[in-house]
Order: sequence, then C-alpha cells, then structure tokens
Amino acid sequence: MVVLMPVKADPNTSSSEQALIKPSYRPDIDGLRALAVLAVIAFHAFPSELPGGFIGVDVFFVISGFLITALIQDSLQQQSFSFRAFYASRVRRLFPALLIVLLFCQIAGWFALLSNEYKALGKHIAASTAFIPNVIFWSESGYFDYAAEAKPLLHLWSLGVEEQFYLCWPIVVWLCFKYKASLFKLGIALLLGSLALNLIMIEDSPSAVFFSPTTRMWELLSGCLLACWANSRTVVVESFKAKFGSIKWISHAVSTMGLASLVLGAFLIDQDMLYPGAWALIPVLGTCFIILAGNQSWLNASVLSNRFLVWIGLISFPLYLWHWPLLSFARIMKGSKPEWQIRAVLVAVSFVLAVLTYYCIERPIRFGRHLKLKTYVLTIAMAIGGSLGIATYSQDGFKSRTTDKSIEVQLADLKFDIPDGEGWYCQDKNYDSPRCHATGPNPSVVVIGDSHALTIYSGLRERFKAKGQDIGLYGASDGCPPLSNVVIQDQGGDARNCLKKGSQAIQRVIADAAIKEVILTSRGPMYTTAEGFGDVELEQFGQWVLHFDGEEKGVRSNEAVFALGLTKTLDALLAAGKKVTFLHDVPELGFDIRNCFSFRPMTMTTKVVSPCAVSRKDFELRTEAYRTMVNKILSERPEIKVIDLSEALCDEKWCWGARDGTLFYIDDDHLSHRGADYVVRQLWDKF
Repeated sequence: MVVLMPVKADPNTSSSEQALIKPSYRPDIDGLRALAVLAVIAFHAFPSELPGGFIGVDVFFVISGFLITALIQDSLQQQSFSFRAFYASRVRRLFPALLIVLLFCQIAGWFALLSNEYKALGKHIAASTAFIPNVIFWSESGYFDYAAEAKPLLHLWSLGVEEQFYLCWPIVVWLCFKYKASLFKLGIALLLGSLALNLIMIEDSPSAVFFSPTTRMWELLSGCLLACWANSRTVVVESFKAKFGSIKWISHAVSTMGLASLVLGAFLIDQDMLYPGAWALIPVLGTCFIILAGNQSWLNASVLSNRFLVWIGLISFPLYLWHWPLLSFARIMKGSKPEWQIRAVLVAVSFVLAVLTYYCIERPIRFGRHLKLKTYVLTIAMAIGGSLGIATYSQDGFKSRTTDKSIEVQLADLKFDIPDGEGWYCQDKNYDSPRCHATGPNPSVVVIGDSHALTIYSGLRERFKAKGQDIGLYGASDGCPPLSNVVIQDQGGDARNCLKKGSQAIQRVIADAAIKEVILTSRGPMYTTAEGFGDVELEQFGQWVLHFDGEEKGVRSNEAVFALGLTKTLDALLAAGKKVTFLHDVPELGFDIRNCFSFRPMTMTTKVVSPCAVSRKDFELRTEAYRTMVNKILSERPEIKVIDLSEALCDEKWCWGARDGTLFYIDDDHLSHRGADYVVRQLWDKF
C-alpha cells in the first residue's frame, strides 16, 4: 500500500546524513500535515467554528512517529545510521525556525508585556531552548494560572513532548536492530502501557496527562508501529493480492474511514472534554488509517497529494510556530479576544512569515554546504537564546522598563497561591490525603466549596491563626460546589469529577469529630444559571448541567438540583452536630481586572474600564433568583449563620473590583489575596 518515492541526494551531504534526511517521500503525508496545521490554526483563531481543531497536534504526533522511525530503520538497514548524524539533522530541522520565533517573542515581549508577564516569557523561552516547555507549563497549570491566551509560547509544549520522546526512541530502535529483538512487540507493550496511564490518570490528573510525554507517547508510538509494519509488510500485502486480486478497494475504504474520523473529531471534540483520554483515539486511529492506506488510495493520491496542500505541509512547521505568538500577543495587548477581522489578518501574516522562514532561513540552513558548521552555530545560538530567557526571568522581567513603581504592587495582586507549607488545593491531587489545606494538624474549622472558597480561605486563615484557632480547606476545586451526590456535566457530555471532590469532602468532615464548624461557599449563580457572567467568559466554558448521581440529566432543573443538594448537605452537617456558616459570594465583575488599568507598555486598545466596578443593579439582577432560593432554605434553618461577602465590596451604586490602589480581584470573579484579606477584615465581627 505504501509507495516510496526516491529523492535526489545533495552531493554535499554525507551518506549517513543523506539516509536521515528523506529516504522516501509520501506527498500525501505532507497533505495530511497541512490539514493538521490548518485545523490547529482554525481552533486557535476561531474556536467556536472548529471546537476540536486541536486534534491536529495528535495528527502531528502520529506522522512524526511514522516518519522518524522509517528514517532510522532505513538508515540502519543501509548500515549508515549514526546518532550524531540523527541529532545533527534534528538540530538543522528544528533550530532555524524556532530560533527566529523565540527571538521575535523576546523582542515583542519587551515592548508589549508587563514585568511579571515578561518574566514568565523569559522562563518559557529558556524552557523552549531546552525542549522542556511541556514540563514548565505542566508545573504552572492550575485554575488560577493566567489565561492560556497570555502565553505566547504555550504551543511549544508539543515540541517538548516530541523531542523528549526522541531522546530515547532512536536508542530503542538501534538496540532492537543490533540484538535482533522485535521492535514491533516492544512498541506494542510501550503503547499499551502509555495508553493505560492516559486512561487511568485522565480524571484525577488531566494536566499531567495532557503535558506528560509518558501519557502522550502512545500517540507517537502509533506512528512508529506503522513504520515497523510497513518495513516488513511484503508478505502480508502479497497474500492479500493472491486472495483478492487487488487491494485498492481496501486502501480506498481505510483512507475514507481515516478522514471521516478526523473530520468527526474536529467538530465533535471540544476543550471542555477530558482530553486526551479515550477521545484521542479518534484522531490517532484516523491518522493511522490514512497513512496505512498509502498512495493507492484515491483520497491520498488525488486529495492529500494536491500541490497546494503539499505546499502547506512543507511550511507547516514554521506556520505552526508563528501563528500562536501573533494571536497571543494581540490578545495580551488588546486585553480581550481581538475581533475576528484582526485574527484573520494575523493568520494571513503567519502564512507570510512561515513562507519567508521556510525559504529564506530553514531550507538554506538545513541543506547545502557546511552542514557541520551550521549545526555547531545553531547549537550555540540556541544556548544564547536560552541564556537571554534565563536573564529575563532572573531580572524579574526587567522592571526598569516601567517608571511607575505602583504598577509592580498591583501586578503582585494578580498572582494567587497558598504558602507551600500548606500544600496545594484539591485539584489534580490525591483525594485520599487527610486534608488539602490546614494551618495545623487538627483544624476545628474547615471551609468547603469551589475555587471561590479557596480565595476567601486565604483571608480567613490569617484571622483564625491570629486568635489561635486552626482552620482548614477541604475539597476546593474549580467548578465543584459543596453539594452532596451532585454530578456536573458540560455540553460535551463529560462529567466533572465533583462527586469525589465535593461529596467526599462533606462525608469526611461529617465523620471527623475534631471539626466543629463548617463554612460553605461557592459561585452559586454560575451553577443555577449554567452560565458565566459578562463577555469575558462567553467562550471559556459551555453550559453546565447539574443532576444527582444515578439520575438522568434533565429530570430536574439546575436550580432544583442545587436547592435539593444544598438542603441535603446542610441537614447532614447539622445532624452531625456541626456549626454551619453560609457565605453569600462576592460579586462577579464580568470583565478582567487588568482592563481597569492602562499600564501596559504597548497596547491595541485605549478602552479602560472605569469605574473599576460592576453596577449594583447588574449584580443584584445576576444573583436575585439564586439568593431568593438559597435564603428560603437558610431561613428554615435559623441555627445557620449567614454572612454576605458582597457587603464588603458594594456601596449603593457600585460593587468594586479595585479601590484606593488595591486590586480586590485577580481576574473577573476570584478575589486576590489583598481582596480576601480586605473582605474578611471588613466583616470579621460577623464571623
């Protein structure tokens, strides 16, 4: 099924390097690569139009595994394989375009980013030069991590996964060849192990599964195994021919199934699903089918081998590198998602830059004379680039670029964390641990709720510690209210793991006699209305559906499920003899707090939110139905203490996001450390 097309060798290239450049050529694979990069760009620029376009990265993984393994095997069979030649070839393939993009980001960041953002960019540049950006982004992932759109190099995580895989895989292939071991069988074992880890870990550790090479390598190995099979497929193919006369119809069917899988995945999968998980099987298998079909398939020979698609496939690497930084910097400088016209222009610009990079930089450096010298120069240049990134990080983003020192105080408020000595909150952690947070070994007071519970906990912990009382935080995970036996599903059908995060916390608190008081809070209106608040959240998540475990969704409305779930939770806590305090949440702003200030060095907008507040009328309209429902439940249980956190931030006309130089929020709805401290200080007498 696989048609091999020889390529003319460069006379200035050594025999071992010739074998590693392109021993055979499949134009349809370049066409497939084009579809993958176009899908990724479409997702990044227009996510609502192609919600699953990010599966293009999975397509890249399979293609990469197939091509690299085929290159290594061919050179081994020709007895021309060299590790030095292999990695030198990788340097000349990747470094030229990557260096140009990193340099662009370093320069653009100087003019466009605030010091804390530029510091983070420096870290990401350094990580990218060492091909470990996925590890860094994994360590940064979390609910309070700044928006992905504000990380111009976030897309390089996939390059990190690939290169970490290729540090080991060539050695494995070489050892199997040398000792005549079955690479195919070993590859299957590794693939199944990686896939199993992916499926087992996806619910509790989605960030780890997404960024880790261990849980991603099964996708690369799928392509590797295809190459292994193609390398020894003659007997299989001939037996098919003898039995059926022709195998073209099989090729047509297989490639059609493959493309259908990719199209289906691009439109049905979305970022709210647990991904990669089992969903990644759709693009991975689809890609395998297309590669397996070979050039005998009409789809591969006529559609994917189309000259225009092949050309896009050839520039796909620089195109992938360029598109995201442009979109990201535009998002940063505008303070919100740019209009579709701007995004469309930036996509066009990324094509122009990709063409220039490919023809003026990548090809001249990758091929031609003085390959050894080029390799050394590229390696040194990459080291210098990494050093610039480290310098940017170590110098705190060069704060001297701004003259207003009060800006640095404000920026400090935009980061939210809990002291390391208390660990991190429950998201992505082991729920079998005794507690997620505590100021002491046996807290008598615990806070239960979602991410808003975490933010107010940061203000409560200092006050309780000051009076000699330990307080803990239990079950505070994003999107999980403190409701017993409630499942939350998004529009894609995936259930958020709130049964474990919420119900388990409640049951353990009930069983712990040392805990005397329980404080409950959450972003209630989001759950009852199933929607975020304001333009800033329009594309952050789909509508959420609440239902009880074991009950079909849609049987009850979100409001009914929330009301009954809250009633059961309160009654269970009271029956266990716990003192219960219910906190009405702080106002949602509906805009990013950063939009209240015009302190960015370079900006695409003159729009500044002033006053930095949401009108009290809008706040009350948003929360009226929710508060009426909850207050009725609370009024029937007079022993429960009720505290309204909004009283600390609202006057008769406005509910403030910032005042007197203090940022109360870190984004559009979560309190900052200063904000939490301010709210608790204003209302402490009620606690």
